[in-house]
Amino acid sequence: MSKYVEVMVDVPVDQVDRPFTYKVPERLESQIKVGKKVVVPFGRQRVAGYIIGELEADEEDFKFAIKPINKVLTEFTFFDEELLELAKWMSEYYQSYLISSLKAIVPSGQTKIKTKQVVKLAQSVAESEKLLEQISDRAYKQQEVFSFLIDNPNCNLSNTELADRLETTSGLIRTLINKGYLQYIEKEVKRNPHSHHNFKATQPLAPTSEQQVAIEEISAALEQQESSTILLKGVTGSGKTEVYLQVIAKALEAGKDTIVLVPEISLTPQTIARFKGRFGDQVAVLHSQLSAGERFDEWRRIKFADVKIVVGARSAVFAPFNNLGLIIIDEEHETSYKQEDHPKYHAREVAVKRAELAGAVTVLGTATPSLEAYHRTETGEYKLVELKKRIDDRPLPKVELIDMREELKAGNKTMFSQLLQKEIIDRLEKGEQTMIFLNRRGFSTFVQCRECGHVMKCNDCDVSLTYHATPNILQCHYCDHQEQVPNICPNCESIYIKYFGVGTQKVEEGLKEFFPEAKVARMDVDTTRRKGEYERILSAFKAGKIDILVGTQMIAKGHDFSNVTLVGVITADTALNLPDFRAGERTFQLLTQVAGRTGRGDKPGEVIIQSYTPEHYSIQFSKMHDYNGFYNFEIETRKFASYPPFTHIISIVVSDEREDKVIEVSNLLSDIIREKLHKLDEEGIMLLGPVQAPLSKVRGQHRWQLLLKGGDLDTMRSINQESLMKLNELSTLKTIKVSVDVDPLGML
Repeated sequence: MSKYVEVMVDVPVDQVDRPFTYKVPERLESQIKVGKKVVVPFGRQRVAGYIIGELEADEEDFKFAIKPINKVLTEFTFFDEELLELAKWMSEYYQSYLISSLKAIVPSGQTKIKTKQVVKLAQSVAESEKLLEQISDRAYKQQEVFSFLIDNPNCNLSNTELADRLETTSGLIRTLINKGYLQYIEKEVKRNPHSHHNFKATQPLAPTSEQQVAIEEISAALEQQESSTILLKGVTGSGKTEVYLQVIAKALEAGKDTIVLVPEISLTPQTIARFKGRFGDQVAVLHSQLSAGERFDEWRRIKFADVKIVVGARSAVFAPFNNLGLIIIDEEHETSYKQEDHPKYHAREVAVKRAELAGAVTVLGTATPSLEAYHRTETGEYKLVELKKRIDDRPLPKVELIDMREELKAGNKTMFSQLLQKEIIDRLEKGEQTMIFLNRRGFSTFVQCRECGHVMKCNDCDVSLTYHATPNILQCHYCDHQEQVPNICPNCESIYIKYFGVGTQKVEEGLKEFFPEAKVARMDVDTTRRKGEYERILSAFKAGKIDILVGTQMIAKGHDFSNVTLVGVITADTALNLPDFRAGERTFQLLTQVAGRTGRGDKPGEVIIQSYTPEHYSIQFSKMHDYNGFYNFEIETRKFASYPPFTHIISIVVSDEREDKVIEVSNLLSDIIREKLHKLDEEGIMLLGPVQAPLSKVRGQHRWQLLLKGGDLDTMRSINQESLMKLNELSTLKTIKVSVDVDPLGML
């Protein structure tokens, strides 16, 4: 009997979306294990892949000769059987290649251990002490170096570092190495992304009566050691984080590991400090601001059980714990938990599945639950626990709605209502702080010729270019294309070019003009590109060095500044104008979260929401802090229109540089699906389209969209899978891309 392995090769195409069998050479048998990365022959080339199974068989069992593995690339495994099972589920649920799901699980980028050459004693300390006597007194510097290493055998200094430390030369140290007194050895250097932080230790706070109930409910679920999901619905400022910290402590007492997911934009030093301050070195942190090496070292700390808790963004749900007991998802409603690239998974659904496989408890925390999550509490799938009051019974902020149409009628043509101007002045006089929110980057949202109406658009995307005053360019926020602002219209050569709309950059300049004495800062993607800028701006704001902070949704969530007593929303209608059935839900969530940034200290807070459609139900319910009212209104609308959570949607986007070919393939796929629906007599499943996608062109690719909609997701996935296979057989247009998104959060 010989040893064989099943390998998923890193070639994401339909024809090879299955494991391939390879023979294990005797020299590699001891290194073989599920989860290891290997190099294997594949056709005429060598490719990387992952072992997903082992088997023993005779050569005669195979109809053809089985090729051997070339090389095992890592000493450790990237995933165990549990994570492999999760990857298979993701691949099936989200209709992606299994190799894509596996690559979502393994750490991306660099996977090399960083080492440096350090100077060590060549013999034991006792033997080195005897050798020291042989060094001439005239070579006192050699004696000093040798004596230092005898006294500090565990120090890890390179030649240069040791020479600097003892104020000598590298050549002198090399002399001792040549004599055989010292030696070089390779030592691992662990990259610590938080080495420059001094996290202040904290102690558990006395819980409120509501917090105590929540802690007891979650702790009881942990003790049962069975998979369950709890929705922790707590108003902003109600102390959800303290509940997280105390139930994590319960998991630690039980010897269990914990994953804490937070939205990427909430992974601030303030958030990290809360967990590091309570649990110290038991916490690893994973997020996109880390270098590839830092991420890999943090991953290894988790892998080798050096930590018991991981705090991170979406992909931290795959942290390689082998004794998982608790998964916490903060702000579970956040759209950033949905992966936009393949596999297009939702971290909430993956977390619930992983908890099911591990027998762990999932806690979903938010002030504004997604309709899907809250609906599941009504069906009994999730358990609901509520925190209805803020800490110390602090009141929720007062919300004022300003109809900007009336402001315009009254002669106010600025972006700031009279009330907002008045309240900002009041806060400046009191030494209190203000946050101004606008969900648009840039200076103006588009540039248009007033003579012919031509709008400056991106050549590769079907979107208008955004004007950025600094550095005076037009930029596409989809493909990053940039171009100079034209002096004359490229369509009619008119000089009458005007900037329309309002962006964060324009708001910042407007605030500086209206309030020249105020210290104003802006926080968006443009101002936080450089590593450390995000932290620098927030630290300055917390220290009171900034009076007014302008920002996009980066400033809307996860921040706790006690001196912020005013929040202004420049335009509440932005999301409402998108062609998306979730537009109302997103607007309500965003406004509620933004409002929650104020009044978190001893001083009461106020929110001023400016809108051109203040009568919209999502804005009205957010004014009253009424989630249940919003939910009841929205859920009836969704039920009537057969939208999630009452149905599932599979979005199929066909794209290519040639629009005529995109239309041809879209129509062909539509015919195949309709024929299958007709044969199955599936009345509960409908196909919408094909139509041009709302965002009809991105990065030079024309896009057409089909939507499968219905209640039976298994049947929908089966129909889609079979239809795509049939399309591959019939279509000769192999360059066409077909992207599938199961349960999409956006319809663009």
